Amino acid sequence: MSKKFLFLIGLVIMSITSKGQTQRIDSSAVYLLHRAAETLQDIKSCSFTAVTTYDVPNESLGLVKHSTTDKVIMTFPDKMKISSVGDKGTRALWYNGKKLNYYSFDNNTYGFTTAPGSIIETIDEVSKKFGIEFPGADFFYPAFLQDLLSEQGNLIFLGKTIVDGRECFHIIGNDKTKSYQFWVGNDDLHLPVKLVIIYTSDKDKPQYEALYKDWAVNLDYPDSMFEFITPPKATKVRLAPRETTK
Repeated sequence: MSKKFLFLIGLVIMSITSKGQTQRIDSSAVYLLHRAAETLQDIKSCSFTAVTTYDVPNESLGLVKHSTTDKVIMTFPDKMKISSVGDKGTRALWYNGKKLNYYSFDNNTYGFTTAPGSIIETIDEVSKKFGIEFPGADFFYPAFLQDLLSEQGNLIFLGKTIVDGRECFHIIGNDKTKSYQFWVGNDDLHLPVKLVIIYTSDKDKPQYEALYKDWAVNLDYPDSMFEFITPPKATKVRLAPRETTK
């Protein structure tokens, strides 16, 4: 365990004391999430399937549940492919270190944008600019745990449980705008198994849930896998920036 991480735990404990026990941070929960994040920082490549469900508000029906299944392949630092099937359609993204390509199988349309030189920078820039979501992205950010703790909420280790046939460590937390739960595999790799977020600041309290499975790490993927080849008769479209509210 690094001195930096031990120092982080020390800061967390002091913040609890200074706030008169208004914040509860469990050192076991911090350690387990740190270990999962550390694994993802050390691997050279990975693939996994993310099955996500999410709530969309409807004026007359309330919250409507939707779902998407994403197959993700990454070679670090600068290769990624995501194939998606779900309520938003059948589509795919290819990132080769210079360009991010988007293709809709339903409409036979494609578009692209120039992209930064790493997966993390590309996810950050493209999600902000175009509103494109990347499953499991939070776990790959180097500052994932620090950002979580900076929200001044609670983080508690609940114990072991079974998810999708795997024994997991169950962690729960909250802050001013949301509550969240993590399930991390109790095995040699300690990879994420499940994530649930409830947006408690919203009056409808919509939920986001993701199940991560079929993990494979440190396999060799050919560079050609991350190159987009325009299908016959495909129509080029402009990737439209997301709408922003002032």
